[in-house]
Amino acid sequence: MDKILPNFLIIGAQKAGTSWLARQLQKHPDIFLYDHEIHFFDKKYNYGKGIDWYAKHFEGSGNKRMVGEKTPDYLWANGRGVEGHLPDVHINIYSNLPNIKLIAVLRNPVDRAISALNHIIHSGRVSPFLNINELLMGSKKHLVEGHGVLDYGRYHTLLTAFYDYFSAENILVLIFEEDVIVNPEQGLKKVCNFLGVDASYDFGYIRQRINENRGNNVTRIINYYLPILRPFIRRISRFLPNKKLKPSKDTIQKLFEFYKEENQKLFNLLGREIPTWKKD
Repeated sequence: MDKILPNFLIIGAQKAGTSWLARQLQKHPDIFLYDHEIHFFDKKYNYGKGIDWYAKHFEGSGNKRMVGEKTPDYLWANGRGVEGHLPDVHINIYSNLPNIKLIAVLRNPVDRAISALNHIIHSGRVSPFLNINELLMGSKKHLVEGHGVLDYGRYHTLLTAFYDYFSAENILVLIFEEDVIVNPEQGLKKVCNFLGVDASYDFGYIRQRINENRGNNVTRIINYYLPILRPFIRRISRFLPNKKLKPSKDTIQKLFEFYKEENQKLFNLLGREIPTWKKD
């Protein structure tokens, strides 16, 4: 049997609605999208298994016109990260799938960084007793640099790395605040047109939230200090109060300044500005 490889990828960004997009696209009769993040092109321990191992994930795609997968970490081109992240992720994709279509969903990098850090703390990767301001823009930020908390928001830099290899016609950029939150119907039409499938398809109810991070001090402490109890705490977390960690106004201001130049470069690249990304 000939191996089946994807002809489109959702490459990121983290915490920018990619799980929602994947869930919607799975409804479309012309699309097969693998259920989980495969992490083939970005993780050393998976990439070493070879393209045949990767192809096995798509054996159930049948005769669907478009076959894809979603792994938000693929966007982190040239990233020097922990957990086996490969900086040549974009080159790895091009080397194996030079004509693939790529979809990137971008979120205000300030909001994305805060959400990502909450996820990292909640998942037990750093101590919940560390100050969120220090982790974002202070003396402790080196502890989360390997997770790309700030780097993932350097969208111009990341996209440029992909444009160096892939045709612009093969890259679709969506904006989370516009194409997922305000007008998801239009966002899905953009994706369908990009993929060449029926854009008039009725996706039904599309405004549900996917992978909403529920955080509280109990789960954060258990996930970090007693990881063996994670399966248990997942079952009860939905009954506990949801309290995300919020940085100070000063830290938020520093984040806006940190991304100001990078955002402007992105606006120039896209040929438009994104008003919701500018601080009032």
